[in-house]
Amino acid sequence: MGLTGHEINFLFVSDREIKRYNRHYLKHDNATDVIAFGDFGYNQLPGDILISSDTAKRQAKEQGHSLLTEMKILAIHGILHLVGYRDKKKKESVRMWKKTEELLNLVRDT
Repeated sequence: MGLTGHEINFLFVSDREIKRYNRHYLKHDNATDVIAFGDFGYNQLPGDILISSDTAKRQAKEQGHSLLTEMKILAIHGILHLVGYRDKKKKESVRMWKKTEELLNLVRDT
């Protein structure tokens, strides 16, 4: 995926904190589960991935899996954004979730 030799920082924050980042940088006035910051698709990492632990807890419960599994899903989602994946359009979202599942299967038991 082009990540060899690059550093990614993961920050676990509250819904309140991620909402502040979402509003300031993306102009969305709501909490979200994950935000990735980097030079999207140009492999100019390091990158920063913010994950809302509050949202992750809720989503894990809703999906019926562990918090650890949800954190892995969100980490993978953020990494995919850093390497250029998008999810705004239906086709992009399907492609991204397929890749997420593929990568999750590689780390599921770790």
